[in-house]
Amino acid sequence: MNNNVIVGIISLILGLICIICPLTGYLAGNIFFGLSILFLGIYAIALGAALDNGAANIVLGIIFAIIGIIIFFNPAFLAVFASFIMFFNGILLIVFAIMNLFTKGESITFAILGIIFGFILLLFAYLVHNPIILGVIIGLWFVTTGIAKIVTPEIA
Repeated sequence: MNNNVIVGIISLILGLICIICPLTGYLAGNIFFGLSILFLGIYAIALGAALDNGAANIVLGIIFAIIGIIIFFNPAFLAVFASFIMFFNGILLIVFAIMNLFTKGESITFAILGIIFGFILLLFAYLVHNPIILGVIIGLWFVTTGIAKIVTPEIA
């Protein structure tokens, strides 16, 4: 089985969990993502300390550690960060979809859906600050991405 298909199935399952239990999915994602970024920062600091010219790693590690702590303790920041990532991912999907327009037509549809969900999440992140709505939208994003990876594994 293709790795993209496996990632698509996992994404689809995570999306359904977030849609069924949006607050739980959102808060679990917040904790997991915050700790992941924090540990990445700690690793970058340790790596920078071990290298002779590791100042850039130390600075990036400190930035990642601060962002990880902020995400861990402030769920609204994760919403803004996730919306930025989703918006950027939607733009990349559209670019890749335009490049592959003549081989596969499904990718452009999922890219447009992705960028719409990115805008909706960004809007809700700034205006609503409701983690339940954000959890459902994140779940819809996971479902959309999962379907795109399953349907078009060589592109998505």
